[in-house]
Amino acid sequence: MPSTRPLILGHRGLSSKHLENSMEAFRAALAAGMDGFELDVQPTRDGVCAVLHDEDLHRTANGAGILRQMKAAELPPLKNGEPLPRLGDVLDLPARLINVELKGEPGWQQALATVEAAEALDRVLFSSFEPSEVLQLWAACETARCGFLWTTDEALELSAEELADLPSALWLHPPLKAVLAQPELWAPYAERLAVWAMKTPAEAAALPFVPAVLIVDGL
Repeated sequence: MPSTRPLILGHRGLSSKHLENSMEAFRAALAAGMDGFELDVQPTRDGVCAVLHDEDLHRTANGAGILRQMKAAELPPLKNGEPLPRLGDVLDLPARLINVELKGEPGWQQALATVEAAEALDRVLFSSFEPSEVLQLWAACETARCGFLWTTDEALELSAEELADLPSALWLHPPLKAVLAQPELWAPYAERLAVWAMKTPAEAAALPFVPAVLIVDGL
C-alpha cells in the first residue's frame, strides 16, 4: 500500500448520496474518484454470497424476510429498483481495493470461494467483528488479506501488548475516534491500518501518520 496517501474506500459504496450496498453506490464511489469501497456480505439459504448489511431485508429492500432463510431467487429488489447485489457481480467492477466485511457466522467459506472464483484475491481485504471468522478464513487461505474490526469502545480498551500479540500479517480496522484518541498506539501499524467511521477523509487530517486505508461515507 502507498505511504504518501491512503486508499479511499466508500463505506457501503458512496452511501452519503446513494442507497448503501447497491451497485449504484459502488459505481458512484468509483466515478467520484475513490479507490474502491467497503461492503457487507452474508450467504443466502442456498449458499449465494449476497451483499447486505442487516440480517433482515426491510431497511434497504422492497420486501421483508431474513436473508439467510431465503434462497437467492426469492430475494426482493432493493428500494432503488436494482436486484440485491451478489458479491460476484460487484467484483467485476474496476475497484483497486474492495473491503469485504463478513457479517455473522459462518459466512467466510462462501465469501472466499466467490473471491477466488473471480480471481480477485489481490483486490480484496476481508474483515469481521468476529475474530473466529477472520482466523478461519486466513487459515484456509494464507495469501488472503484479512483484518480484525473493532467498535470504538473495544478499540479504546486495546493495549499496546494486545496489538503486538496479533499476527503481523493481519490488518487492523479501528474507528477513527479511537485512533485520534491514541495515535501513538496505532502509528506502528499504519501500513496495515484501515480506519473507518468518518464522513469524509478530511476528518483524518489531524492524524500524525498516514493510514493505508480510509473508509468514508463521502468526499
